[in-house]
Amino acid sequence: MNRENIGGKQINAAASGKAAGKDVEVMSIRLIASDLDGTLLTDQKTLSPETVNTLRWAADKGIYLVPVTGRSYTAVPDFIKEFPGVEYVITSNGGAVYSAASGERIYQCLMEPESVEAAFKAPRPDNMAVEIFIEGRPYSETSYVNEPRAYGATEYGAEYVRRTRIPVEDLESFAMENKDRLDSMAFVCADPAEREGFRLYLKNHVPDIYVTSSVSHLLEIGHKDAGKGNTLGYLMNYLGVDREEAMAVGDGDNDVSMLRAVRYGVAVKNGTKACRNAAVRVTGSNQEDGVAQAVKLFAGDGIYC
Repeated sequence: MNRENIGGKQINAAASGKAAGKDVEVMSIRLIASDLDGTLLTDQKTLSPETVNTLRWAADKGIYLVPVTGRSYTAVPDFIKEFPGVEYVITSNGGAVYSAASGERIYQCLMEPESVEAAFKAPRPDNMAVEIFIEGRPYSETSYVNEPRAYGATEYGAEYVRRTRIPVEDLESFAMENKDRLDSMAFVCADPAEREGFRLYLKNHVPDIYVTSSVSHLLEIGHKDAGKGNTLGYLMNYLGVDREEAMAVGDGDNDVSMLRAVRYGVAVKNGTKACRNAAVRVTGSNQEDGVAQAVKLFAGDGIYC
């Protein structure tokens, strides 16, 4: 497994304000992790004024704010990387951790070369596109970059793909040349039946991977020891933050492990069934300041279990 810490600096965890429990004595929240798309960001891919104000309040209290996303590092908006309190960003569904200030990768859990080979040998449907993520950059098949909506992307998603993806005509050859450097892979397909069949094939025939999904038309794979939850656990240990001092908010199946890695896992109302079932609370949707509601509930004046 290509799993390593990059750099060895010590980090002093910041102290936060007190939070009193209603029925259960709890520790103060010192870290708030949040997914981006469908959770922290609105459907217009912005931060609402209420969310901005609430997160600034948390940052002022010394609470770590940690974006945890399936996006590659280069596709994370600058306004997220530069937000007060954001010192680290977890990308590629836990494939890597970056310093927001320097853009330096401080941790990675790369796919095994054998997994990459097996994934490309898998019998893919004709209507499925492939993406690979290398050192924080997304590379996609040219056909997908040219016509992302043909593979299930929304109107915004299509614009996002064209803006962020690096098109490669022969993606498989490129991947084989770099098979020891992949953070993760994604398979894009609008057909639910084809996608489910391929998901089962990956789980049964490709070694040393986990399979997840952030949005309905995507299947995403990474190293079996990556995933949002495991990598968030690494970062919490790095910062000296206990799981009792952490909360996380998400909306997708790929957020389930993250919600389970902390004491206070929260799903937004628009989350998938698996995500909502893994949460201790469900708040408003990403369009209703769901993250801000969660922060006020668990990191504000009172914590309710």
